Amino acid sequence: MYIDILPNDNLPEPAMATFTITGPAIAVRTVRLWRDDRWAWCAITGWSENGPVPALFHPIEESGDGPARLLTGGEHGLRLAETAGPDGAPPAWDVADPSQWAEPFIILTPEAEVRPA
Repeated sequence: MYIDILPNDNLPEPAMATFTITGPAIAVRTVRLWRDDRWAWCAITGWSENGPVPALFHPIEESGDGPARLLTGGEHGLRLAETAGPDGAPPAWDVADPSQWAEPFIILTPEAEVRPA
C-alpha cells in the first residue's frame, strides 16, 4: 500500500509512506491510544475532500519489526477525538474543532484495541 497525502485542510504537511499489507482490512470507529501519558479511547474517521470516510485497520509487516497494524483514512488522512470509552459516540467531525486532531496514518502493535465500525 502506498500512501501519498498532499497538504489539505485536515493535514497541512504532506505525507508519503509504503507498507506491505498482509491481510484484509476492517473499518473501525474507536481506537485505544497512548495520549498525554495515559491510555485514551479515541473516535476515529478517515478524512476526504468531502468530509468523513471509513477509517481502516490493516495488518501489515513492518520492516525489521515484524507484524503490526496500520490505521488509514481517506486522501486527507485521519481525524481523531477523545471519547468517553470504546463505544462512545463520535463527535460532529470538523477540521476547525480544536479538541480534534489529524494524523496521516497510525502504526500500532498487533495487540492494539479497536472497535469495528
